[in-house]
Amino acid sequence: MDPVSGSFLLFTAAVVLIYYALPRRARPPWLLIASLFFYLCSDLRYLFFLLFSAATTFLTGRALPASKRKKGLLALTLTLNLGLMAVLKLLPYSWDLAGRLLGLEHRTLHLIYPLGISFYTLSAASYVIDVYRGKLAPERRFWRYGLFLCYFPIIIQGPISRYGQLAPQLAEPHALSYKNLCFGAQLMLWGFFKKLVIADRAALLVDLVYASPGEYGGLAVPLAAALYVFQIYADFSGCVDILRGVSGMLGVELIENFRRPFFSTSIAELWRRWHISLGAWLRDYLYIPLGGSRKGRRRRNLNLLIVFFVSGLWHGAGVNFFFWGMLNGLYQVVGERTLPARDRFWQSLGRKEAPRKLRQLGCFAFFTFAAHFFRAPGLPAALRMLSASLRGLSPDLLQLGLDGADFAVLGLSLLFLLLVSFWQERLGGTPVRERLAALPLPLRWGVWLLGLLAVLVFGIYGPGYSSSQFIYMGF
Repeated sequence: MDPVSGSFLLFTAAVVLIYYALPRRARPPWLLIASLFFYLCSDLRYLFFLLFSAATTFLTGRALPASKRKKGLLALTLTLNLGLMAVLKLLPYSWDLAGRLLGLEHRTLHLIYPLGISFYTLSAASYVIDVYRGKLAPERRFWRYGLFLCYFPIIIQGPISRYGQLAPQLAEPHALSYKNLCFGAQLMLWGFFKKLVIADRAALLVDLVYASPGEYGGLAVPLAAALYVFQIYADFSGCVDILRGVSGMLGVELIENFRRPFFSTSIAELWRRWHISLGAWLRDYLYIPLGGSRKGRRRRNLNLLIVFFVSGLWHGAGVNFFFWGMLNGLYQVVGERTLPARDRFWQSLGRKEAPRKLRQLGCFAFFTFAAHFFRAPGLPAALRMLSASLRGLSPDLLQLGLDGADFAVLGLSLLFLLLVSFWQERLGGTPVRERLAALPLPLRWGVWLLGLLAVLVFGIYGPGYSSSQFIYMGF
């Protein structure tokens, strides 16, 4: 059920109406029923993988406090769950790669890859680790734990939630709140704007250029790479906004997954603002257990590279994903090592450090270069495209899937996105909708009606068009 489809909107309306119509004690079980129905709409076979993850981690959590072999039990459960995810993700690629390297005829190996497994597996792993560490008391009711894993606003593509933050909210029967309904609907509208007006329009150019590696030269590849960064941001954060809005209507607050990343002045800062829940999971359950920064700079750098290598594996099987992960790790290692020399350079020019805008542009450029390898259909294709951009002439940009009107709409929409983000940055992270709520009623509703009109007029949908699948639903 696509979050921008009419069926999802009808489903959401039904879930919210029935939730508040039910007696208070029946509301959490209703969320479980609705979430299971939502998940079953994708594919019945996916449910068996979800039940396996829920059952193994729930039983392990129950057994850990009294177990005399806690480490072994934890290791077994993590191996089963993380190993299953890794096998489903990496085995088809490894099979194909081995066949090509050995020159053997082989059939492509197709394995089922359940929707959301990359997200709920990490949530389940964090639960058993926190129980093992004594940070959580084990949940004794399986249905409550199951609701935590399959709660429909997070099962598609996160954010990767922690049991201690989300489960108590799900267990509480929330009262109807006009503010929650309004703020949730407004956040959904903002997500629709990002997805339908920005991401799907940028995809028309991005998909065309990356579908023919090496064909386009000059500015086509840098433009496609830069637009891809905005596309994946608007697509991923847009979906999260839609789902956070739905959850907010139910009185359940999901964690923020993006925090205005384009204002970052370094790659390290950017990764604290981009896909925050994944970065926090890798920090707490991989980087810190490896030693973090406590064992010297060399060990810290190695730990960083390991974390970003794992991040590449999590995103997908392919040399280009590994390269993308390692490149983001190397950015931070090299950036730290060269910081003293860069500071001396700017001090020689009479400045304490590089201008903030220059650091932001540099950060965006490095991130875009790495994103090019992430988007390309493979590492050889990514390199061919870079070579073509250096030797070829720039094509007519109006022949790259967007006409003049589309470019104008996309440019103005991106400018509006950045202005809203800048305003929120100046507000110290306070949601813009809270400031708008202080406006007089006619003006406040006028703003949101204009937003709805913009989505309806400039959103890409309708006959002959099918909204592209949310990018992170493929991970």
